[in-house]
Amino acid sequence: MRLQGRIAIITGAARGIGRAIALSVAKQGAVPVIVDIDETHAKEVAEEVQRLGISAISLNTDISRVSEIEEMTNQVMQHFGRIDILVNNAAVFETTPVDNVSEREWDRVMAVNLKGPFFTCQQALKYMRKSGKGRIINISSLAGRTGSYEGGLIYGTSKAGIIGLTMSLARKVARYNITVNAVAPGPTETDMINSLPGESRARLKEIIPLKRFGKPENLAEAVAFLASDSADFITGAVIDVNGGMFMG
Repeated sequence: MRLQGRIAIITGAARGIGRAIALSVAKQGAVPVIVDIDETHAKEVAEEVQRLGISAISLNTDISRVSEIEEMTNQVMQHFGRIDILVNNAAVFETTPVDNVSEREWDRVMAVNLKGPFFTCQQALKYMRKSGKGRIINISSLAGRTGSYEGGLIYGTSKAGIIGLTMSLARKVARYNITVNAVAPGPTETDMINSLPGESRARLKEIIPLKRFGKPENLAEAVAFLASDSADFITGAVIDVNGGMFMG
């Protein structure tokens, strides 16, 4: 098991892609920390992992608040004494037309989708530097590569910011043997996609070269690879998992 014994923080892990990532890294031997604002479902995912015979804990955290990020990382250190892997997956989705975007909505989406990942990285890096090794994987989106199709402007902008954060941070921390990469999913079978009207989902499926939505497990396997020693010489990269919607 290529992630045996490693401590992996996964934000937004109560459902969807985050849940799939938690299960994937657990099956590779890692101990997942299920971080989410949805306390009930986070506990359920931790229990699901535990039924596999792997330790797991859940922590109720609002990553839009730096104080809660600090408390979360402190709790992880108290429990395990180290942080080996950080997966920044938590995000909110919006479909607001450009003319209707409010300052409040802009701030909310950016706080969760971009500010939260940055400050979670900042906290985890304090401990990764000391250990001389670490893996950070940020979940971006096809919308960060090409602009949003059915999502809103703020969502696409925040996910483009994740790509910039990934590349900039990768340059800054490579000297400490810490890699920083991103995974950019296309339309994936999650609550986010299911929240779209039927005609929107149909339009999206039609423009996917493979003519089907991705599964959360497709993303999870890419994350598990980037977290492993097999990806030891990959940093600042964006892995596209989108059925061929973006090729570049």
